[in-house]
Amino acid sequence: MAASDDRHTAPDPLPIAPFVPSAEEAKHRYYGLPSQPYFVARSSHDVWVVPTVWEGRVGVAMHTFLVEQKVRYTSVDPVRIGIVNESAAPVIIWVGVEPGSLSAERGIEVAVGLRAFLLENGIEDVHVEIPCPHSNPTVKVREAFSTALGITICAEKTPHIQGTATLFFTVSSKPEKLFLLAAKHVLFCVDEENEHYEYNSSGPRRNVLLLGTNGFDARIKDIEKEIGDTQLVINHFRGRLELAGKMEDPEEAQAEREDVQPQLVKAERAILQLEQFLADVKRDWDSEDPTKHIIGHVVLLPLISAPVRTASLPVIEVDTIKIDAGNFIGNAIDLGTEIPVETLTAWMHPDHAIQPSFKYPPDRLLKFHSILSNDEMCRPNPNNVDDRGDPAIMAVKRGCTSGLTIGRLNNTRSILRKAFKAKPGEYSMEVAVLPRTSQFGAFSEGGDSGAAVINGWGAVAGMLMGGGGSSKASDCTYVTPITFLLKCLEEYGFSANIFPVAASVFV
Repeated sequence: MAASDDRHTAPDPLPIAPFVPSAEEAKHRYYGLPSQPYFVARSSHDVWVVPTVWEGRVGVAMHTFLVEQKVRYTSVDPVRIGIVNESAAPVIIWVGVEPGSLSAERGIEVAVGLRAFLLENGIEDVHVEIPCPHSNPTVKVREAFSTALGITICAEKTPHIQGTATLFFTVSSKPEKLFLLAAKHVLFCVDEENEHYEYNSSGPRRNVLLLGTNGFDARIKDIEKEIGDTQLVINHFRGRLELAGKMEDPEEAQAEREDVQPQLVKAERAILQLEQFLADVKRDWDSEDPTKHIIGHVVLLPLISAPVRTASLPVIEVDTIKIDAGNFIGNAIDLGTEIPVETLTAWMHPDHAIQPSFKYPPDRLLKFHSILSNDEMCRPNPNNVDDRGDPAIMAVKRGCTSGLTIGRLNNTRSILRKAFKAKPGEYSMEVAVLPRTSQFGAFSEGGDSGAAVINGWGAVAGMLMGGGGSSKASDCTYVTPITFLLKCLEEYGFSANIFPVAASVFV
């Protein structure tokens, strides 16, 4: 796509010596810096190119070209993508397209066509790359059956009471075994006294299920709804093709068919994958046979008392037939698709003027990387501030009821009284998580108990133990610190490694 010479003027040849900057460069070179200093001089021979070369000229021309070429693009980004520790990654123009919409051969034609606009403007060291995201139509409904954290569990004896599994861990003294941590009141009756329990092979097992009866039925309905919605889309596209056959203008009819046909093929392929996934789920997790839901059994319920905290932490030995090397991803929270990338990033990192405290992972899996110490929770890094300028630690969790939510850790501990029948005077000091802002919803709801709470860099804060409020949604959510939980486990011979990998477990 050619452009007139007066619109695309190459810069003048480099001068022999540094030159006095123009008034325009002096005023705008440092645009965006807080103090907006005035540019005086440089030692190099660099020629300043007006920023509007991209925004007002090349970017617009690329957009027009992509539209004219009927490329179903989603974004055009000038970025640097390089290898870790590489001194200077090259600049590229990164063009995002819809999944499956562009073949490799056609992609080369488009990339070369786009680079022509760069060359016309004297930009010779920048190339164009076109990635294509993977498309899986089951992604929205598959999460409940994956091993990403947020797993819904219940006791076999009480399938109507559901909670959220906390995290996986391994123990060096117990090789080839995988364990799962949970909150006591998810698997044991609330009014039961805090008594020590240890599994004896000669006695009955306290089995733990993935999804209770209601949870399984709800997930089946989710899949069936996705199938129904996709069928509506298919019917819509078939109707458009039928109307195209009745159009009087042949070119208009052909254009309509070319627009609709690829989308129809994509939707038809998606419904086949969804129907197969539904069949697989019903086969592997039959609600009529609760034994198919068993993912492990409780091997330990230690009673640990401390001056300001009493905890009972069920340790579950995982059945490695249900969770194996093929589906185990380690401890990671799936950020899902319900919150757009840019929105979630803004929530987790409110002040963009400071060093980022969150980076959205390419595979949507926010993995555990470290532990958030008590000092770090009580004394937030002053460089990490919220949109009001106050030091803050933004936290994320995925619970089986409220899903993915963002909140902020309160750096002053809360006193939480536990009104058990046997010991009505028990209390503990816990970390509170507050709503992200006063206009934001609750961080947790009933059923989220047990969920792991982590910060934007994957540092684990602790286990969600419950909430306070006058409704199902909690005004305050309470978290038992991970450092305390690990200390409790270690006292009973479980020196937990909370960063397990499949290769070290399934050998």
